[in-house]
Amino acid sequence: MIKRFLGLVAFVTLGGCAVNYTYQGQKYDSKEKFHQAVDSSVSNVISGITPLPTPLTQKKLVFAIPSEATIISESKRRFVTAQGREPNGIALEILENLPKSTYKNIKIFFDGVRKRNIYSMIQFVEMEAMTGSISASADTDTLYMIEPGPNSVQWYYTSLKHGKQIFAYDRSSPTAEGKVQAFIEAVQAQAIRD
Repeated sequence: MIKRFLGLVAFVTLGGCAVNYTYQGQKYDSKEKFHQAVDSSVSNVISGITPLPTPLTQKKLVFAIPSEATIISESKRRFVTAQGREPNGIALEILENLPKSTYKNIKIFFDGVRKRNIYSMIQFVEMEAMTGSISASADTDTLYMIEPGPNSVQWYYTSLKHGKQIFAYDRSSPTAEGKVQAFIEAVQAQAIRD
């Protein structure tokens, strides 16, 4: 399963035949309530971001992450590899719902960067694999996430001038807001380098 970026950890407990989700310390007795909580958290984080009056650069940014379907498919594939069987019942429900919340908790970085108005234009790309790379051009930088194996998430930032680099940001904040803000600040630092 993909590592949680925001400390917005989702725990799942099995009570009889029901799945109970715990998100940010609150318990939810249905996947619908769980996803509403995730959506509400994402919305609150994004609403707290103040856009810049003008972009920091006239360059464009391509921002890419694995698609939701890719994350779900890879989670199931990894389950089969680890367990030696296809998921069913509760395991299948978990493998279809936690990756959906994971996708939202990754996409929040794109939403934050876009709202901050750092680049003249930002393009969102959903990758159909957990690995790959995206090349930069003279007027376009790229920022993308890969996860070649379980819990091996890596972000890369690529520009024509500086090439492909590991994209690092401060992950120490205990809050989603702090992690997204740190991510945005790291993107801003990259944008003004050129």
